[in-house]
Amino acid sequence: MRYGDAEITNAFAETTNEFAETTNEFAETTNAIAEITNAIAEITDAIAEITNESAEITNESAETTNAFAEITNALA
Repeated sequence: MRYGDAEITNAFAETTNEFAETTNEFAETTNAIAEITNAIAEITDAIAEITNESAEITNESAETTNAFAEITNALA
């Protein structure tokens, strides 16, 4: 193997290693994004639960208000 060929081979090996490092960094970034996405999904689910509970409370309050209205009308 000539000296020039060895130099090209070494340069190719360095480039390959750098590409592998970049690929690993990309994978780490992708995993971090996935974790963030999962956390957002959990927060969204929690908000949905709170919203549903709030709707139930609102409905119960409306029922109570209607019952009071019926009592008031009956007494009128």
